[in-house]
Amino acid sequence: MAKRSQSTGKIDQTDYAHADAQIGRSGLESDVSAIGVDDFDRNVWCVLGLPLDLTDVDGAIAEIDQAVRDNKKLSFVTPNVNWLVRSFHDPVVRREILDADLSLVDGAPLVVLAKMLAVPAKSRVAGSDLFEALRRRPAFAKGKIKVFFFGGRNGAAQAAMNLINSTAGGVEAVGFHNPGFGDVESMSAEPVIDKINKTEADFVVVALGAVKGQAWINRNQDRLDAPVVAHLGAVVDFTAGGVSRAPKWLQKIGLEWAWRIKEEPALWRRYFADGLSMVQIAVTKFLPQLQLPVQAKLSAPVSAEVEHGPTKTTIMLSGDIRHAALRPIREAFRKAAALGSDICLDFSTVASFDRAFLGQVLMLEKNLMRGGQNIYIAGVQRSHLRVLKANQMGYPSSEADDRKPENLRAPHRAAV
Repeated sequence: MAKRSQSTGKIDQTDYAHADAQIGRSGLESDVSAIGVDDFDRNVWCVLGLPLDLTDVDGAIAEIDQAVRDNKKLSFVTPNVNWLVRSFHDPVVRREILDADLSLVDGAPLVVLAKMLAVPAKSRVAGSDLFEALRRRPAFAKGKIKVFFFGGRNGAAQAAMNLINSTAGGVEAVGFHNPGFGDVESMSAEPVIDKINKTEADFVVVALGAVKGQAWINRNQDRLDAPVVAHLGAVVDFTAGGVSRAPKWLQKIGLEWAWRIKEEPALWRRYFADGLSMVQIAVTKFLPQLQLPVQAKLSAPVSAEVEHGPTKTTIMLSGDIRHAALRPIREAFRKAAALGSDICLDFSTVASFDRAFLGQVLMLEKNLMRGGQNIYIAGVQRSHLRVLKANQMGYPSSEADDRKPENLRAPHRAAV
């Protein structure tokens, strides 16, 4: 049985061993991927509430290769301005991004915003760039990656398939399906899923429009045999040649959107609406963060102590919590998340934090959501609370929750 100190309730190593058993760990996780071991090992940072993995095209390809070799499920998203805007208006969209195994920053505006917030994002990793690099590289040891196209304009998927299979490279197209303009339910019918699975594809590339495409992935990922699935927007049309990509110089200066409007005039409405929403987000969420620095100026040591109370687990955070000193945070979050209870983050002795720490908080939220648990906060400075809220992390106060009559009961004492 787990042992706790009768004076503090702190979890001892017996509790940690129990947590290790629940997540299948022995020192290090046995479930090792190309970049990270688990969510808490990811190099993920928070930008306006979005988790962004700071990797490049080569790193993303390494993840795909690993997933294909190990036949391990991998879903990834490529957030851009449209994703960001929708995440502020729709909690379902925000959860779709959190639930992904990898979140690659797409869109030059997000890269600029990230750098202004001291997030070391080197460049965007657009889905089209990723697929093109995957297609043009040599096949790896297992052979070519087998791709299935789901969606795209009429005739585009077949044209993309013919082009890929007529050229050398690391990708082989094994099938396609155009589901038309039906709803997600009709697109998820058993014959449709069977058609995809019979091709033994490694990677299902979805192109249905961001909202419908991600909803289809969320509904069907566990039914698909393919280990890798992602919505890559216009990749099918780009590959087929029906829509041309912007010249590199336009992409570098962040004006690819203007080229896309030239190629697809109907897009101007979405871009215009996203632009207006982005201005509002910049004024109300982004600019205030520039006036509230969270970067550490001191060198206070970082610690994270875990205590298990009667209604929730509390993590006592302390120090200047920065990317270079995240190890205690990663371990505490990993252990506490495996215990299966609500978690309170106590900021009482936190001097400062950066957005790599906020990225870890998002990973904690992701893991708790799966089990129906919640995050609470306590002891947060007003300036820190403003940063949390600006990043869509307005978690409820633990102090208010603990005053509820049903929670006012004697502390739990474990047997020793």
